Parts: sequence; structure tokens; C-alpha cells
Amino acid sequence: MAARLKGRNRIGYFKKVAAEFASKIKVLDGVAGILFIGGLVRGFADEFSDLGIVVFIKGKNEGLKKRLIELWLDAEHRHNVEIDLEIHSIEDFMRQALDEAERWEFSKAEIVFDPDGEARKALTAKLRVSKRFWTKRIVIFAECLKWYCCPTKKDAGTIAEVWIKRGDLTSAHYCLNYAVELIIKLVFALNKEFLPSPKWRIFRSYSLKWLPKTTRG
Repeated sequence: MAARLKGRNRIGYFKKVAAEFASKIKVLDGVAGILFIGGLVRGFADEFSDLGIVVFIKGKNEGLKKRLIELWLDAEHRHNVEIDLEIHSIEDFMRQALDEAERWEFSKAEIVFDPDGEARKALTAKLRVSKRFWTKRIVIFAECLKWYCCPTKKDAGTIAEVWIKRGDLTSAHYCLNYAVELIIKLVFALNKEFLPSPKWRIFRSYSLKWLPKTTRG
């Protein structure tokens, strides 16, 4: 990453706990796949982090779900870490509508157990987009950004500047922030990346493959 996080990195301990937990659940009959997400994949975990694990199971196996929850609570208690465990049947996951942050999270997931290839197949299907998907996003975000940052008339001022003249600095500040958000969305789209959750959006933008060049006056 272009920027480093401060604080004590507990990723080694987190990975050890995750590996132990995965080793106990992958032997259970009906477990189709195990994914690591979040800090486990980013390579950084501190006192504010939880341990993100996704488990795919075959069918609606309530007995298996109960056993997974028992192992989850036991691991949290013994290791004193918060585990964010998601349990999905393959069938339900394929029918589920993922929001933007979930699509980004799953696009970064690490598959650690997938004996029959079902987990990878499910992820590929859920993250597949049309050829026009990214082009449409780029056009929409660019047009919106043009509206907020490029006045249609000479000396007209941006929308934020208009609100300053109107005497409402709160609205001006909001419009300026919204323009920055459009820039961020546009840059992610140009990199063909889904948008992470807002709390990670700025930080994750630092590590995108392509970033606009900056000029210094």
C-alpha cells in the first residue's frame, strides 16, 4: 500500500487464530468453502479490527450451522478476539443481492478451502459484470462531476461557490465534499474496482493501480 497504518499490527496472531478455526470447520461434513476477508486479506489488524471469515455450506443444514456457531463462540472466548462469521448456503448466496461494499469485499477475498471449486464458482458468478458496466459508471460519475466542478457559463462559479455567494456555507461545504466523493468514485471505476465501504474508501484508493497525476503550482 502507498500509505502505512500506525499502531500495533496483530495480523500474525489473527492469521494464527483464523487458520486454527478454519482447520476445525473444514473437516465438517457439508462445508463447501471458507474465505478470509477484511483485515486478514489486507494484512493489518489492530485492536479495532475483527476477524472476517465466510463459510459456504451445502444446502440448508441447520445442524451444521449450529455446530459452526458453537465453534465460533468457543474460538472467540479462547482467543479473546471478535470473529465476524458469515454462514451462507451456496444456493442462498447465489440468490442474494450483494451491495456495493459486499461486492468489493468479496472481490478481495482469499479462498482458503474450496475442495470442489464451488466457492470460486459462486464468487465468479456474483462478481461478473457486463462489458458496459464500467464504461457506464465512468460516464455517469464524470458527467456528475462536470456539473459540480465545471460551470456551464463563464465566471458563473462552481455549485459550491454559488452557495458561498448565497450565504450558506454549510451547503457549499456539502457540495464540495460531494464533488470529492464523485472524484473518488470515478477513480475506482477507472480502475475497474467496486467501491469499498466509506470508512475504507480513501485509504484503499491509495493502492489503486492507476491514480491521476497531481500538479504543483
